[in-house]
Amino acid sequence: MLLSPFMNRLALALCFVSLAALGQPAPDAGTSDTSPAVTAAPPPSEAAATSEDSNDSTCPEGFNEDEGDLSDSTVLGALQVEVDGRGLSPTGLEFRGLHRLTDAQVRRLVGAPSVDASHPLTATAIQTLLHRLARTGLFARVEPRVRVSDSGPALLEVTLEEHPTVTSVALEGLQDLRPEELWDELFERPSRLSDADDEEEVATVRVHTRHGTLRIVSPCPPPRPSRGWLARQGSGGFRPGILLGGLDAALDRVLKTLRKDDGYLLATVSATLSPDGRLVVTVDEGHLESVEVRGVDDAMAVRVREALGLQPGDVLLRSDARRAMKRLESRLPFLRAVDSKDLQEERTHVRILEEREPDGTRRYRTQEEAKRKPRRHERVEFELGWRRMFHEWSWPGSDGFTLEGKRLIVHVRPRPPDLDVDLLPVHTQVTGFAPGLSASLRIFDFHDRVHTTLDGAFFIPLRLGGQHLPFDPEGTRSQRRVSLLGGAKVQLPALGIEELGAQVHDFVDTLDRWRLGDFDSYFYSFLINRPDRDYFRRQGFAAFATWRWARSWLAGVEVRGDTMSSLQSFTPPLSLFRHDDPPFPNAPVDAGRFRSAVVRLEYSEAAERGTRVGSLFRTPETTLFERHTNGDHEPALRGFMTLEVGEGPGVDGVDTRFWKWVGDVAMDVPMSWQTGLSLRLRAALGHDLPLQKQEALGGWTALRGYGFKEFRGADSSVLATAEYRWQNLGIFADLGSVHYASAWLDPKLGMGASFHFGDSVRFDAAWRIDDRIRLAPEARLLFNRTF
Repeated sequence: MLLSPFMNRLALALCFVSLAALGQPAPDAGTSDTSPAVTAAPPPSEAAATSEDSNDSTCPEGFNEDEGDLSDSTVLGALQVEVDGRGLSPTGLEFRGLHRLTDAQVRRLVGAPSVDASHPLTATAIQTLLHRLARTGLFARVEPRVRVSDSGPALLEVTLEEHPTVTSVALEGLQDLRPEELWDELFERPSRLSDADDEEEVATVRVHTRHGTLRIVSPCPPPRPSRGWLARQGSGGFRPGILLGGLDAALDRVLKTLRKDDGYLLATVSATLSPDGRLVVTVDEGHLESVEVRGVDDAMAVRVREALGLQPGDVLLRSDARRAMKRLESRLPFLRAVDSKDLQEERTHVRILEEREPDGTRRYRTQEEAKRKPRRHERVEFELGWRRMFHEWSWPGSDGFTLEGKRLIVHVRPRPPDLDVDLLPVHTQVTGFAPGLSASLRIFDFHDRVHTTLDGAFFIPLRLGGQHLPFDPEGTRSQRRVSLLGGAKVQLPALGIEELGAQVHDFVDTLDRWRLGDFDSYFYSFLINRPDRDYFRRQGFAAFATWRWARSWLAGVEVRGDTMSSLQSFTPPLSLFRHDDPPFPNAPVDAGRFRSAVVRLEYSEAAERGTRVGSLFRTPETTLFERHTNGDHEPALRGFMTLEVGEGPGVDGVDTRFWKWVGDVAMDVPMSWQTGLSLRLRAALGHDLPLQKQEALGGWTALRGYGFKEFRGADSSVLATAEYRWQNLGIFADLGSVHYASAWLDPKLGMGASFHFGDSVRFDAAWRIDDRIRLAPEARLLFNRTF
């Protein structure tokens, strides 16, 4: 039977009034709950309904679910039942041990029956109440006991031990960190605690249409403790209260934040809590006492410590330790860090210990403990993925060090032979597509006396697209010969000799690697028939010796004996676009046998001591040092100069003595993260140079905006470059000139802009600044930096 509209409006008004009454804030901790509880005893016919409504079906979803931070596994004690031989259910509930909180506050928080309630408590109801008590985070211990006597009813007695109350907090000992950075961890607020001070209550409102009455049948307990009960850091400063979760858990959170998040590997935490609630937390950020090296003998351990560069007394950060391990593997490449999977049983963990004094003072300290060794299982799990197959860095955590107290333990072992294999996606105008491989095998001497390297490479020109030399089938077959290179060298660290070796070769070579990187040339040769390089055939040998008397300095000498011959561009071009254009021209060379000696001097401020030097594809126009990025964001200078003196066929075909000097200096000046200035100056001088060694300017990155080798056939050249970068955007300018028989060409200027996708990949657009300037720029997406 439906109620009248007036009765519906009245019921709705009563509903809002009742909900507003229930939403009033709870009294603060430590005060008595004097607000009267309005209850109405249901008639006998409704007793079953009331009992049925007392379940948790109307409580917020997840209220009775365990939360990881407030798990009751260490708080909730075992239920002790004393029935004196009688199976009775408790009909009353009593809380003992409360100090700051009142009995009424606790009952209201967990939804416990009132003191004068007399109906029996079921096992399910008891379990629910105990779990709620444990998960409030307010109690260190919850110990239930059912007490039954002959003269009275059974009583559920719960002894509660509140977490300590904190009245004031002081943080001491911090040097690098600020106290505000640790407040959130010390006074962590669980997800079920809202920012508002008001409590939330949920109730079931039931309207009995038959009698026209409204009543609240099952009020749900508050889903969280009142903020007014808890110690916390608010906008107005520190607020006294119970420390949610306990002080040992709070200190453990602080310690984990210091060690894992902030990276203070040796940090420790101690605290003193006085009986009146004054808390003093002392943080030691962790000073290194010593460095111990395991896995090598004493003499090598001394060298390892020197390479690490970590000194006793330093505050040890995780980033410092990782940089030290990288520095170790760079300076002593014949050693490697032990994989972290092998160190699991040697790692330790820390925990907070509590000590209580007779006067009530509590003291807390950090204690290192060895991890329990896991049981050995016969089952082996193997995971294979593309990253683990092709990217060594993807294996998780391989720091190679452990901690024992304030000591850093470094674990190293001899490095096994190292084999590197790289794909050579060669594509040129004189070979077409010629894929190949290069390989390098390094054999290390654990005693650091002689390290041996074996190098080799090959690439095979494929007959695709009908490419050939017009009217020259013999020349077509000759240019499709396999290119081979092979060499061996040793490193003698005691004598400062970085390279002592030789190589033999019969391959297609170029002297234009200083202009454009290998991949960029191959890519644009295939894409648009614009390799921007000249090639020739080179057969012979090279013997070399390189000394490295300091980390950044290198000196070397090289003897070369080669027979060189010209190559012609295949037709039609094998390219994705512009394949209808004429083949990209390849300049001829002075053919014949050449003998020369090359001396060089190099400097690289960013070079690490143990980095590789040299390559199979070595030329006098390029450095032996690899290009190193400046991770410290400080100005870095690098450069080299070479002098080649030789003899070979000249322009008139008669053997002629020639010489050529090349100098190339560059500097990076970082100004902030990914912002900085790069400068370069390259100069070359020569006399009686064969065609392949003559100087030329124009093209990428040798006077951008102009055509490839637009100014060629010179005996000398000068090129200056300036680039400025703001984050991903940059601008650049190239200024260069060449010298012919008796005069210098007027300086030529090229300017442009770039968009950077990282440290190496960038998109450049360049314009020539002369009387032939055009609106459309020359543009390239480049993947390698050549200076």
